[in-house]
Amino acid sequence: MRQKLLDSIKKHVDSEYPNEACGFIIDTGKKQIYLPCKNISDNPKAHFLISPEEQIAAEKQGEIIMIIHSHPDVTSLVPSEFDRIQCDYTGIEWGIMSAPDGDFCTISPRINRDYTGRQWLLGHADCWSLIMDYYDREYGIKLNNYSVPREWWNSGKEHLYDDNWQAEGFVEVGLNDMKVGDMIMMRIGSQVTNHAAIYVGDNLILHHLYGQLSTRTPYGKYFRDRTVRIVRHKELFNAQ
Repeated sequence: MRQKLLDSIKKHVDSEYPNEACGFIIDTGKKQIYLPCKNISDNPKAHFLISPEEQIAAEKQGEIIMIIHSHPDVTSLVPSEFDRIQCDYTGIEWGIMSAPDGDFCTISPRINRDYTGRQWLLGHADCWSLIMDYYDREYGIKLNNYSVPREWWNSGKEHLYDDNWQAEGFVEVGLNDMKVGDMIMMRIGSQVTNHAAIYVGDNLILHHLYGQLSTRTPYGKYFRDRTVRIVRHKELFNAQ
């Protein structure tokens, strides 16, 4: 990156410290510029959020080629897993600068990541996030996002799985009729349905348990005993 851009980013980062600064690198067709934005996050010392209006305004000036934000008061500049997930979602490079040191690094979207070995991050990388990615990549089915950054199942009053699976186009099927791509809904340490897995064949399920890496695991007695229902998306009934 050109020093002039780095200097512009550093000036903005210093002005926002100890909050996180954020902005865009824009290619106008003639040159690349840094466009500082306002961090509208409720917790600007730990996170950043750019308003849709500012993004639209930036896109009118050119192509957004990088999203920039800062990490205040870090001992070493290491992108968090949340940064990487958000970068994956945006589909463009991210640049991160430490504050007040001014170290700089970039990360790129991870394309076609393996379904296993993903780190857990509540509300962003969990069982439903994995299911959303699987159905989108394998079948082109886009599901709504019900991942939230709180342990919603503890109260026993919320039913994010039970209330929404039918609206997402799933139909219940029997255990003996289970096929690859079916979703297995379970109760794991909870009185409400709070976990789901994808059946991938050969008695294996793909899932992401709380606090663990995503994995393929045998669908044995432990998970069978905790199964609430097995469902198949309506678009897959004639696909197998």
